[in-house]
Amino acid sequence: MSREKKIFRKKQLAVFEKEKNEWSKELDELLLYKKLFNSFEWNEANVIGITLGLPPEIDTKPIISQAWLQGKKICIPLTLPQRKMNFKLLTPTTRIIKNSFGILEPEKSSKEVNKNKIDLIIVPGLAFSSRGERLGFGGGYFDRFLADYEGETISLAEKNRFFEKAVWPLEETDVLIKKILTL
Repeated sequence: MSREKKIFRKKQLAVFEKEKNEWSKELDELLLYKKLFNSFEWNEANVIGITLGLPPEIDTKPIISQAWLQGKKICIPLTLPQRKMNFKLLTPTTRIIKNSFGILEPEKSSKEVNKNKIDLIIVPGLAFSSRGERLGFGGGYFDRFLADYEGETISLAEKNRFFEKAVWPLEETDVLIKKILTL
């Protein structure tokens, strides 16, 4: 991982730290939820992959709640050795644990959802470009998973997360997000 990427990640995290309790951040998220719920990709999806977002990520609880209200299935990632991951079905009875990175994820015994059964993955990140370039959190888990994923991908990017062009170094292994919803 390049030094420039690490520096840019730190800058982004500092921006999010400053705004974490601001109403404008909450409002931006509400507007992004509306765009997501009106998108073709959302309306066509029956099985949606999403993280259990923690700051500085966008709050994903309203998305999960809306999906369940609409009868959609939700699956969440479980990190595996060698920087891999798979998705497990999330139900109201799924036991959630905090892994060694501080990320909320399902217990290993939860029911796995086959990659080709996931219609839409809502991909988290620290920054996104208009072309779909993404700066993640540095582990490469999503890039590895998405490398051969054929379904739809969407990311939500409020003003401080969206850049017309990538201002961070790009790598050959970076996977483009198909659709960036922004304000």
